[in-house]
Amino acid sequence: MNHAVRRTVQATAAVLILPMFLLTSVETQACDAAGPHAHVGQVLGVNGNHFTIRDAQSGEPIQFTVSKSTQGSMPAIGQGVAVKFSDANSGANKGLVAQSIQQLMK
Repeated sequence: MNHAVRRTVQATAAVLILPMFLLTSVETQACDAAGPHAHVGQVLGVNGNHFTIRDAQSGEPIQFTVSKSTQGSMPAIGQGVAVKFSDANSGANKGLVAQSIQQLMK
């Protein structure tokens, strides 16, 4: 392989690989960047006063209960959201309780 062809192959590989690396890097740090007690992801489902997101950092589904203060801001399926939450250890709302839901651009 001559020098010009090798440089073209290397440049093409860099152009294809760099954007994938940058996107993965940003996505995997999404929840860490949102701060403590926060998750970022896409809404997978809504059921009553619960909704489930696919966490952008782990890829795992996470279910939240909507608090009284956030009942009017239930997200839509497919919507990207940043959720600030508290961990309720007792009562009817055991698990993660959404304290604020910020809709993100699709």
